[in-house]
Amino acid sequence: MAFSPSSRRPIGGINVTPLVDVVLVLLIIFMVLTPLADKKLDVRVPEPEARLVPPSATPPDQLVLTLRGTGRVLLGRQEMSAEEALARLGPTFQGRPSQVLFFNAEDGVRYEDAVQLLDAARKAGVQTVAMMTDPPPTPAP
Repeated sequence: MAFSPSSRRPIGGINVTPLVDVVLVLLIIFMVLTPLADKKLDVRVPEPEARLVPPSATPPDQLVLTLRGTGRVLLGRQEMSAEEALARLGPTFQGRPSQVLFFNAEDGVRYEDAVQLLDAARKAGVQTVAMMTDPPPTPAP
């Protein structure tokens, strides 16, 4: 409790100096940490009206990498091991003007296997990966 210098009576006010100090420290902490928490992932979502193309009708200049439930990989339409497919991706993507690889995984494939294959494809020189999904069911007439 504080006392008035002219008299020995207590001053009935609240000392806000410690509160201001704490608020300023918190403000500085939040100002420093806020830019570090800003993480972005750019995603382009297809338009709902976009015409869906089945994987069998893929143009020949587009390369599709399919991970099967057995652990084998389809590169285009050729079945091979993952190591063989990744060995072919490096030379294939060096001379391509479009650095897009279409990736498809069958049902039942472990998420870990799909991510490891995508990481290896990125190391092989793939710049952009487009995920393929199953087309929506067609309504019955």
